[in-house]
Amino acid sequence: MCFRGYRLHTGARRRDDTACRAVAQRRREVVPPAGKAAPSGGAGSVPSLGTAKWFGMAVLMLLPLIASAQSIVIDEFPYTSVREAERAWRAMGDSPPVHRAKPGALTFPVPFASDMDRVYWDHSVALDLSEYDTITLELTAPHPDAMRSLAVYFESGDGWYVWNRPLREAGRQTIQMMRSDFQTEGMPAGWHRIERIRLSPWKGTPRNTSLTLHRLGTQNPAILLIRAGEMNAGELNVARRATLRFSQWLADMNLEHAVIDSAEVSAERLRSAQVVILPYNPTLSDSERRALRAFIEEGGRVMALYSADAELAETLGFRMGSYKSAEGPGQWSAIAFPDHRSLRVPERVYQESWNIRPVYPISEDARVLAWWEDARGQRTDQPAWVVSERGAWMSHILLQGDDENKKAMLAGLLAHLKPTIWPSVARHAVARVGKVAGYASLDEARSEIRTAARSVPGEEQVRQLLHDIDEQERRMRSLYHAGRYPETVDIERALRRNLLQAYALIQQPRDGELRGVWDHKGTGLYPGDWDRTAKLLADHGINTLFVNLLWGGVAHYESDVLPRSATFRMYGDQLEQCLRAARKHGLEVHVWLVCWNLTGAPPEFVARMQAEGRTMITANGEHLPWLNPAHPENVQLMVDSLKEVAENYEIDGLHLDYIRYPNRNACYSDYTRKRFEEWLGRKVARWPADALPGGT
Repeated sequence: MCFRGYRLHTGARRRDDTACRAVAQRRREVVPPAGKAAPSGGAGSVPSLGTAKWFGMAVLMLLPLIASAQSIVIDEFPYTSVREAERAWRAMGDSPPVHRAKPGALTFPVPFASDMDRVYWDHSVALDLSEYDTITLELTAPHPDAMRSLAVYFESGDGWYVWNRPLREAGRQTIQMMRSDFQTEGMPAGWHRIERIRLSPWKGTPRNTSLTLHRLGTQNPAILLIRAGEMNAGELNVARRATLRFSQWLADMNLEHAVIDSAEVSAERLRSAQVVILPYNPTLSDSERRALRAFIEEGGRVMALYSADAELAETLGFRMGSYKSAEGPGQWSAIAFPDHRSLRVPERVYQESWNIRPVYPISEDARVLAWWEDARGQRTDQPAWVVSERGAWMSHILLQGDDENKKAMLAGLLAHLKPTIWPSVARHAVARVGKVAGYASLDEARSEIRTAARSVPGEEQVRQLLHDIDEQERRMRSLYHAGRYPETVDIERALRRNLLQAYALIQQPRDGELRGVWDHKGTGLYPGDWDRTAKLLADHGINTLFVNLLWGGVAHYESDVLPRSATFRMYGDQLEQCLRAARKHGLEVHVWLVCWNLTGAPPEFVARMQAEGRTMITANGEHLPWLNPAHPENVQLMVDSLKEVAENYEIDGLHLDYIRYPNRNACYSDYTRKRFEEWLGRKVARWPADALPGGT
């Protein structure tokens, strides 16, 4: 239910964490090449960030997870005069020149109160960056909202590698730019031949600000994610999204990592890492399997999710079980950790999984860490996480939702595999303390909450929470300075919960305000018990439900237009039950339709739609489980399903979703061709080639 609202590459064959931390970073002299004319091309259009409120200044400098022996410092900005700095970082176009802030820091003026849309500076170098996974940039940004994005260019030959992202918070921070995140412009010659670096902020909110750079360097992080390659388009899309999600969670925790494609995997390539993560890599090639086996034998750890590779499972000390599909909604709704306190993970992490591929412990050092629970909170007999001394395995992928708990879970599990991760996790916890609900710091949060509490009924409760927060902050900082990192993280999480509670207590409702939730399952939080869900939401100030009760080919209520779902057969009419409970507790109900998408539809219904030529087909002839919106019978089916709901149930609204095609590769069916040619007024000679990008 979604709430809507406000390398170590030392050359050695085994890893030694202590030795790795002691390896000094080596400095490479940067030799400027002969001058070259700067290209006039820009980074392209980036959507404006508007006037979003950004998180504030970090308390501590965030350091790398583990020191990398294979890294270089590109620039630590040690310029002793403004003239020297201006020669090193040349202002281009109408951009203002740089000026020195203090030793080890160089400030770049960003005058976006003017009509300028971008400013940029160039720095000549001669670098071979082909061996490094990540480029790190430590900077201070007092007003990130003034920049819709920051672009960093690396010129190579006749082209550029370009990283272009918004800055996510204010203050001092370290940006990790993975090579896998760079796009190309022109024809770059390769990462081994970098000749120029360009820094270019793009205008966001019109205001003058600055960027101060402290250090630019490279690193091969201890955590490596492998992005799956060879598989069908649908599965590949799922795998890419899973990897992106995983990477973002790690970045949010300041756990430095890199992403490589499966085709890049080799024993040599993995040797720089300490933990390799397979976010969703259902099958492995023989070469990947050999590389992972060698990595594990050398002391590396592997975290695998929803893999079907029995050999890898056995190498880690597990036995591969059989694929299992949920018999109904709510069968696998949460991941429960019986030993959560010692692991420093949440007791429960919520996720609705529709299928799993479990593994079971077989080696002496392997055990089940977490079990699946159903929607009623009952533990099932299926393991969610299994761990050994060589790695960890989850029986499904990690989906979006309950993200904060998932990040905490991953931090604990990674630290269980490699305890050297704890200092970085704790450092990040101390740095982010108080940064909730848009507050820039704990001091700001306390001050504003204390002031606002004077006018709310729960003032005394808020004051007690703030008192507890003061004590927790002192305890957290004491533990951190004593090097007791896991306890530091525990205290910060408890502090964060109290701060969120205090913030919630000062919120006052407004007349006519809609405070709603989306329920994607269509069963509420507790399948079969809509009254419990409605009461819980009403008690917490929610007044509106958007309930996903019908799709393109299935309904969770007593429908005569669409096939009735397994949910209907198991739990009865969900719309009727939802409405009865909602009216009792004062909630509005808006029925949510996912248009065209045939997810969950009975196979015989999908087969009939395909036989009648009513489903979408990709440019290469692949059938998609989507109704074709160009087909009038499909349009009528959607209209009839909506009329049925509106006429038979006392609902408050209809909520339409997916009123679009799934992607640009659909639809190229014969029926779509017919309709397109009618609209075009002539025949298309080569279908679909002439209608694809680059066609006539």
